[in-house]
Amino acid sequence: MSNRSLQSLVRKPLAAVIRHLEPVTRPDVSGYALYADGEIGAAHVFAHRMLDEGCTHFGHAVLGRWLSSRTGRGGQWVHIQWHMAVFELGLGCWHDALARFQREIRPYAFATEDALTDAPSLLWRLRLSTPDPVPLPWTEAHRTACRNLRRARTPYIQLHNLLALCGAGDLTMLDRWLERMAPAEGARAEQLLWRMGRGLRAYAAGAYLEAAHILAETVPSVSEIGGSRAQNELFHELRRDALRRAAPEPVSVTPARAA
Repeated sequence: MSNRSLQSLVRKPLAAVIRHLEPVTRPDVSGYALYADGEIGAAHVFAHRMLDEGCTHFGHAVLGRWLSSRTGRGGQWVHIQWHMAVFELGLGCWHDALARFQREIRPYAFATEDALTDAPSLLWRLRLSTPDPVPLPWTEAHRTACRNLRRARTPYIQLHNLLALCGAGDLTMLDRWLERMAPAEGARAEQLLWRMGRGLRAYAAGAYLEAAHILAETVPSVSEIGGSRAQNELFHELRRDALRRAAPEPVSVTPARAA
């Protein structure tokens, strides 16, 4: 669908927008697995589709208008707010995304289990989207991750616990986890998770070249642990950031003056 056609739909109700969209030829079914029923489910599917198709401006406008007239709570509400923050970051609206995190995600992130993946993921996206260090609530994220590492969790949630430890720079806890969780042969998802944990540990230690190598080997297979294309794009960003940090700074050479 052309940009002109999309713009003509911006002010229509979400249901009408969805009816006018062309059928998806290759849907990311994993992206809709979390929830797809009811009005918020339709908004969730729409957000995934817009992210997958690179329609950031249109997704931002339609989802933003839908959210503006609603309130909510719980895991589904947190996740749809995560999608909106991703749109905001995609448009360079960093402060809007931070405010959304503080208002809609942080209250749940560290007191409930409604944001076990969304909170660490969005904190990292915020961190990677600004060139300068900024104060983010890594202490709270770290505390939540340590609490959840001791519980039975899916590999994908554990991956986000490791993300939080990396963000907080807790090398000791990362080392303990790597030692304790060294996988047995044959457990593909667990092996992949452990190797990604090694990559995150290297990143946290500032060993960016090592991190870039490990993440280059593992990130293409991260969907075997879980998550959607939209969620797993973060790990590609981390890989690119590690590679950028590992690259030597260009040396400026002053031309010699003629005698």
